[in-house]
Amino acid sequence: MFTIEKPKQIHIKSWRGIIEQSSPSHNFQYQEVNFDMFWNCIFQEDYFAFAAKNQDKFMGIIVGRINETYYQKIIEIDVLFVLPDFRKIGVARALVNKIESIAKEKKLDLIIKGVEKSNLLAQKLFKNYEEISRTRFLKKA
Repeated sequence: MFTIEKPKQIHIKSWRGIIEQSSPSHNFQYQEVNFDMFWNCIFQEDYFAFAAKNQDKFMGIIVGRINETYYQKIIEIDVLFVLPDFRKIGVARALVNKIESIAKEKKLDLIIKGVEKSNLLAQKLFKNYEEISRTRFLKKA
């Protein structure tokens, strides 16, 4: 069993650890400055960040943000990462469901970007989405 919660300042070390582990899959070249920028961003109004936790153990994170241009307004998932020990037990699905519910509430389409074709777990996770390019998936509001 696990819970989904917003980040808190006291969790900065755990979030940093997860980001460090996710670096290869997100091309997130870990540097102190990058993490500090990331950490400050996720508390802004147009970002939605959540962690899956089992008691004091962090299992995974998701970060989505509203992206608004002159022709569209959507929510994009920028980061989704589940620690290897907690994969295949519904953690990623629960995190995505949380962002999906926000997108539905705000009546915005949800874009999943940067899914590698070799990541079969992610491909399966987004099977109900419309593939709009080799690495992007769309779920209508």
